[in-house]
Formats: sequence, structure tokens, C-alpha cells
Amino acid sequence: MSNSTVSVIVPARNEQRLIGETLERILDAARQFNPTAVEVIVVDNASTDGTWETLQQFSVRDGVVAVCHQALGAARARNHGRGNATGEILVFVDADTWIESDCLRRIVDHCHRDGKEAGIIRLAGSDGGLRARVWWFFWEHVRRLPLPRAKAMPAVMFCTATVFDEYGPFDEEVAIGEEWPILAGLYRHRPDRFIYDRSMTAFSSSRRMEALPFGYLRTFVKYVWAILHKSGRIYYSDAIR
Repeated sequence: MSNSTVSVIVPARNEQRLIGETLERILDAARQFNPTAVEVIVVDNASTDGTWETLQQFSVRDGVVAVCHQALGAARARNHGRGNATGEILVFVDADTWIESDCLRRIVDHCHRDGKEAGIIRLAGSDGGLRARVWWFFWEHVRRLPLPRAKAMPAVMFCTATVFDEYGPFDEEVAIGEEWPILAGLYRHRPDRFIYDRSMTAFSSSRRMEALPFGYLRTFVKYVWAILHKSGRIYYSDAIR
């Protein structure tokens, strides 16, 4: 496979219900930029539903690269995807997150025109009511804090392949904050090369918090624990789909 400008890497575990829409959004963004310069890689992370079968359809129809990976964990899946990527810019998108049609073009502009080496964008909820809106609004502003660990959000993030190889990979020992070595690492050493672009919005599912009793409170406590101590980053259930 020849080198691409952009490699979009999507880890997916039991995402049959949402992966199709996510890929349609990514492919639309690729068409808006340059479809011949974008490769889309989905790493099926030991799914037990119909995720793999759905990926085969996109592989035949749209050229999506579907990779089967049996070692559990989103960090491992992302690292495995990077191992299959040829792009100079790596864009990581969660399987339940929808990007806008101009997202890839603007990310390339950040890197090629503005000299940025990594970044994140604004997240909003694709479902849920008032609680979901408050949740995403709160974390949007937390990420504005001038702290390395505040510049973290794996649902949609990008970095150059050079930065990934310099600061990565994703931390496979944890389930929360696995992106910190890359994003916080760059922000700590070259903050001017990092961007939090709040003019772009991706829409992510609130299903985990909505489905659990006191889900927003429990998830908030878990995140705070993860920030304060590594023990809070080790386990994060993927039971809610």
C-alpha cells in the first residue's frame, strides 16, 4: 500500500449498531478532502456481535481496511491500527463518534499550514437530554485548562506519525487516559504545536452514562480518580454498548 496523507484508525468492539454510521461519516469527510489520500483502518477488537461482518461490507464497497485483533483493549487496538497505517497524519476516531464532513481537511490544514503536530476537537453528545448536554459542556471547558492532562480525548484526536513514534504508543496498561503519553507528552514539551480546535465538533454517544444508574456521577468519580491516581485508570467496563 502506498503512503497516504491521512490514516483514520477506528477501534471497534461489539459496535455493530453504530459502526456503519461512523464509517459513513468518515468516508464522507475523506471525499471532502481527497479520497485517494485517505486510508480508513478499523481494528475489530475481539467483537462477538456482527461488527466483523459489517466491516467486510465496507471493505468490499469502500476499501476500508478491516483488521481482526483478539487482544482486548482500545489502546492495543489503536496501536495495532497504527502498525498498519501508512499516513503521515494519524486520526483516531472512536466507533461511536461522528465527525463532520470537513474534519479531515481541516486537520490536514492544521498540520501542513499551521505546523501543528497533534490536537483534539470539541465533543458533543449524539444522544441524551439535559444531563448529556451539561456533561459534554463541562468536559469541553476542562480541556481548555493549560494542563497537559487536560489536553486528552481519544474519541477524536490526531497526531503526526512522527509524534506518535516520539511519544507513543498508547498506554496499554490502562483503560482511561491511554492517550496521555502522546497528547500530554507533546503539550508538555511543545505546547505551541498542539491545538484544541473548538470550532470543529464531533458527536459521541452518551450511552454509558445514560444506561447506568447514576451513570454521569459514577463516570465523573471514575475520571477524577483516574486523574488523581493510576489505579483509577486500570479498569473501565465495556459492558454498556
